[in-house]
Amino acid sequence: MLSLIERHYNKHKEDLRLQRRHGIVEFQVSMHYIRQYLNSLGNKSDIKILDVGAGTGRYTIELKNEGYDIEAVELVQHNIDVMRKNDPDVRVRKGDARDLSFISDETYDMVILFGPLYHLPLEEDKVKALSEAKRVAKRGGLVLVAYLMNDYSILTYCFAENRMAKLMENGFVDENFHVRTPEGELYDYVRIEDIDRLNGKVGLERQMIFSPEGAADFMRTQLNYMTDENFELFIKYQIQMSARPEVVGAGSHVVDVVKKC
Repeated sequence: MLSLIERHYNKHKEDLRLQRRHGIVEFQVSMHYIRQYLNSLGNKSDIKILDVGAGTGRYTIELKNEGYDIEAVELVQHNIDVMRKNDPDVRVRKGDARDLSFISDETYDMVILFGPLYHLPLEEDKVKALSEAKRVAKRGGLVLVAYLMNDYSILTYCFAENRMAKLMENGFVDENFHVRTPEGELYDYVRIEDIDRLNGKVGLERQMIFSPEGAADFMRTQLNYMTDENFELFIKYQIQMSARPEVVGAGSHVVDVVKKC
């Protein structure tokens, strides 16, 4: 029987998401920091990368084409099929972020964990995924973890759709305006303090935290009407703004860059 996440991605065109303008912002800003941290790790030929929950391989294939030794792990067979169609030579294995037992300890210099955490509503499952990423990272290795942010959900799916009062009445949002993810829901939303708590439990040390898209998800229509020149400037703007405290947590995602101590 297919899981909820497999049924979702069998229908959802994940391969197109990062090709739309708001997704291009997310991708370009994320790649800016990935490259920056990879450059800090030493010679490209010596670096090993693991992309867990790689989706259709947008980051895996880009880094492979840039000459990095990268492998992918993905849960959904449909995504794996698309990834292999996009690049027949990509190295990808089917697997769950919570159990990477087929990978040896301390193998990778960088582990990218952009998909799994926001599909794991239970904190114990988040801890398992983070612990596995930490285990397969080398000593001093980096783990880049993506989360969906609570207040983006509150603004766009609750207030903007005029559903807040009903959602609070039914217990889906608590009195502190924190989303409570019910059983059977695909996405989970967090705040910075939730991420801090997870890092403390797993023993990961933050290097930085940034918002890949900032206001881009709120500005999808405006981005589509921008000239190419202004859109390029928006990407440069977001790269400059992405780690500022007033921006982190305000967008739909954050990426937490943490180190295995």
